[in-house]
Amino acid sequence: MIKVLDLFCGMGGLSLGFAEEGFSITGYDIHPRVPDIFRINRIGNAVVADLSTSDAIRPEDRDVHIVIGGPPCRPWSVLNIRRRKNAHPDYRLLEAFFNHVLTIEPVVFLMENVPIVDADVTYHELLRRKISRKYFTCRKIIRYADYGAATARRRLITIGFRKDIAKKEAPYMFFEKLRKYRREPIAVGSVIEPYLYLERGAFPDHEWGNFRTIEKYTDKYRSGKFGWCRLDANSPAPSFGNIMKTYILHPYAGNGRNIPLRVLSIREAMAIMGFPDNFRFPEGMGLTPRYQMVADAVSPVFSRVCARVLYEMLCDGQK
Repeated sequence: MIKVLDLFCGMGGLSLGFAEEGFSITGYDIHPRVPDIFRINRIGNAVVADLSTSDAIRPEDRDVHIVIGGPPCRPWSVLNIRRRKNAHPDYRLLEAFFNHVLTIEPVVFLMENVPIVDADVTYHELLRRKISRKYFTCRKIIRYADYGAATARRRLITIGFRKDIAKKEAPYMFFEKLRKYRREPIAVGSVIEPYLYLERGAFPDHEWGNFRTIEKYTDKYRSGKFGWCRLDANSPAPSFGNIMKTYILHPYAGNGRNIPLRVLSIREAMAIMGFPDNFRFPEGMGLTPRYQMVADAVSPVFSRVCARVLYEMLCDGQK
């Protein structure tokens, strides 16, 4: 069985796709509820750890074939208007990810992050100065909607294959093979339809913030500034952040479908990202951390495609 280590795994969107394809998963994250999320959803094992430290990975978890992960994107987020790039304490975690890769030396690594990272000098310097010594790499910006998720979120994918094992063309072949899994975009309305008339709490994680002042922000919804918007039921959703902060409106709320004016529920946001309806958060988690985890998540629809392609490239037998 192919072993995968997911760094900065969060709620497990990247891990879930690999787990669904039969890979053995171990996740690492600083959030204390991550092990519960992995256990409840049968993704694999998870460890709570501060990945900024060089010895964060337990020795028994270093013997893996693939390292995946998405270092926190907050230093580059357009919604982060306070501390950007190297002024943000999470900025160093990008280098921490690559340092762990070089320590573990997997056959393949895959990193996901926001597209603007591709314009970051430090990112390119790390690839050139550190990673290129041992890995053939390639990077490409993809869109989740092109692989069957109801979100048009774009992400920078960096793939690396170890030079002593793989051919120089391997990273380019990875992206070429991804193309055969492209699908037509899915509309928001089709994935939230099952929850349209369910009351708050009638389905696991079908909860939302009751914002009494929501009517005061109509000007923000018209402008879309800082991520405020009402979703279009007939199109994939744009990328959005923590709904407790940006108040992303349900496409039909207060708009003629007998649904009160409200934001998306956690469950609806999960469905837009491509999480299955049996995916659960542990009991006792508040609205804000659950919304944040969904906002930070990789679409499992896309990660499953990545898993299939890597299996095709690495294996000629059983997982």
